[in-house]
Amino acid sequence: MNVPNHSLRCIDCSSTQQPSVGDLYCAECGGLFAVEYLDAPDGTFPRLPMDDPMAVNSLGEGDTPLVLLEKTGEALGLNTLWAKLEFMAPTGSFKDRGSAVLTTMGRDLGVTEFIEDSSGNAGASLSAYAAAAGLKAHVFAPASAASGKLDQIQIFGASLHKIEGPRQAATEAAEEFVKERELVYMSHNLSPYFSEGMKAASYEIVEVLEDGIEHVVLPVGNGSLLIGMIRGYQELKEAGIISNIPKFHGVQAHAVRPVVAALNGEDWSHDDVQPTNASGIAVSKPPRLAEMVEAIKSTNGSGVTVSEESLIEWQKRLSSSEGVFAEMTSAGAFAGLEKLIESGEVERGSNVLVPITGSGLKEPLK
Repeated sequence: MNVPNHSLRCIDCSSTQQPSVGDLYCAECGGLFAVEYLDAPDGTFPRLPMDDPMAVNSLGEGDTPLVLLEKTGEALGLNTLWAKLEFMAPTGSFKDRGSAVLTTMGRDLGVTEFIEDSSGNAGASLSAYAAAAGLKAHVFAPASAASGKLDQIQIFGASLHKIEGPRQAATEAAEEFVKERELVYMSHNLSPYFSEGMKAASYEIVEVLEDGIEHVVLPVGNGSLLIGMIRGYQELKEAGIISNIPKFHGVQAHAVRPVVAALNGEDWSHDDVQPTNASGIAVSKPPRLAEMVEAIKSTNGSGVTVSEESLIEWQKRLSSSEGVFAEMTSAGAFAGLEKLIESGEVERGSNVLVPITGSGLKEPLK
């Protein structure tokens, strides 16, 4: 690489270091990193950490459709309800945006083999992008993950390590494997580069809808889409392209709710986890929890939990009324939106956007 256009800044103590995909924790305090650019945003394109954006390891991610959900928006009393169809990505989920950036950085910084853990979609995505970049991937995932996602990981040539137990067990197994093999842990949860790829979603929304969106409602697990989209909107505001940032609202299953509990001052811990069909956000110990809470608060947003019954109900409702087959995790965002409207957190008559993050084709129907 040439002279880098960024450094890594610790989100806890603000100390900085040179770009790296292997260094995940600050040597000073143990905190996680964010990408800090040396130039100001111009609002034309999202700032990205690679020297040449044209040399990105791409499979055609991004530029996903924006669809107006007229019937659902009217039923909920909204002025407009837009869906950003992120499942129209190469591997069927929004994770492809982050995988493109993370694997590009890995490739350019000399990585040949890496380890990742995932509930399914990120593992499938990083496996595909690893194949495109010529990298060897080891993916740790819950044995209970949807077979469609596990099949994807294997067909792309990654080594799949199926781990029994809850989602956190896959993370712990991956960390042990990293120590044993002394390989690079390119965790999409820990790496500051993964969420950088998500910023483009905000640019695409603003390009079409300008300042028109007042609320963004999305499922949150490890928070890469939340953090990245808010960062994208902040860049656009800093560049003078928009004057307001929408309020961001995070939705979690009631069964696994660390972000919402932290936002609302609720006493909740990893030991309180219950089974959930929202597998994509069943993250009991998100490493960027404080960063997610701060990001939501910075937009005057909120957090809400939803029931298992509402996940099934909204998956069916979106499919039968709008022709949109969302995975259960994504359907949860609409269940959350309904609750937010009922509580007055999202005003009737407002303009709302929901990213539909994953395809229902990847998991069996309940």
